[in-house]
Amino acid sequence: MQTGLLFILKFLPEPFVGLYFGVLADRLNRKRLMQIADLIQTLAMLLLGVLIASGSFHMWHLYVVTICASMAGTLFRIAQTSLIPDLVGRHELVSANALLSATMQVMRMVGATLGGILVAFVGVAGTIEINAASFLVSLVFVQRIRSAPARPAASPTSGTSVISEIKEGLDWLATNKIVLLLLLLGTLANVALAPTNVLPSMLIQRDFHGDARMLGWFETSIALGLLLGGVLVGTLSPKKVGRWFIAGLGLEAVGMLIVAVTPFAWLAYGGNFLLGIGVMVCNIPLSTLMQTLIPDRMRGRVNSMTSISFNISIPITYGGIGALADVIGAKPSYGLGALLLCLCSAMGGMNAALRSIDLSQEAAEEKEDAGQAV
Repeated sequence: MQTGLLFILKFLPEPFVGLYFGVLADRLNRKRLMQIADLIQTLAMLLLGVLIASGSFHMWHLYVVTICASMAGTLFRIAQTSLIPDLVGRHELVSANALLSATMQVMRMVGATLGGILVAFVGVAGTIEINAASFLVSLVFVQRIRSAPARPAASPTSGTSVISEIKEGLDWLATNKIVLLLLLLGTLANVALAPTNVLPSMLIQRDFHGDARMLGWFETSIALGLLLGGVLVGTLSPKKVGRWFIAGLGLEAVGMLIVAVTPFAWLAYGGNFLLGIGVMVCNIPLSTLMQTLIPDRMRGRVNSMTSISFNISIPITYGGIGALADVIGAKPSYGLGALLLCLCSAMGGMNAALRSIDLSQEAAEEKEDAGQAV
């Protein structure tokens, strides 16, 4: 029960503060917002570590820290996503997003192992304090980011309220059919991928009659796929990002379908590996499309809206997929996810505007605009 509550508290703040943070990311210096977020997470982790080490810890302390860390993480993520296009040209966005995604995957794999080792050697409180120090290191590295080019800030006039700016972002989103389609497909894809986050242990135990070691191989296979997919997209740096996004959805569907129908564990590993590649082939172009299509002056607001839509589906579907799998089983649940991903890929493929997006043309226009400015 406590774990479930913490899971809810992790996702709960974003729907309430995400839109406001989006306005801040359009009004204020995005680099500074990232540093503020890092500072908040540093202080929250330090306090938690001190409470545990001193024996003063109560469960409600963890709830408060979880909410604070979640809010700070939301602020950091919105500011970071909005800042990246300020730092690199459009022709470099795919490589930048791929490098960021691949680095995050490596850190997740290393962090899980390192966390277990640290708990064994320095204890829970010591590990939390080290985690606090990692946010402080992040703050220092963010400080070293070169200054972004001057941009026309969406600073409000005296008569403009936060609500008015949020409404402006919503109005823009409502009129942009491609971004709306990406928002819908991204949300549906998150729902479809729920079995991959909730059901692996049930799948391995009940359908493949495996043990913890087999589960470890299954989880490792998708992690390797994620890493390889990030390297692949970053190396190739595709310009037809709309087509790659559509292909990534299809690749995810194939990977989940293999897991759903195969009677062999080794083939399920292969399907999960393919799924991992598909996730990166889909997500990196999706991030790039959002950064390219959303104007800088409201990138924070629209990014916050898409983030809320993508992330709010996670806790809802996690609970639902567990109940569904108890009734129909893990493999059929994977099959339903594959079917939904096929539908998403087909919906994207039928949109000519999405298929035709070419970053090489965008980059040419960007250079032309820069030349005219000079």
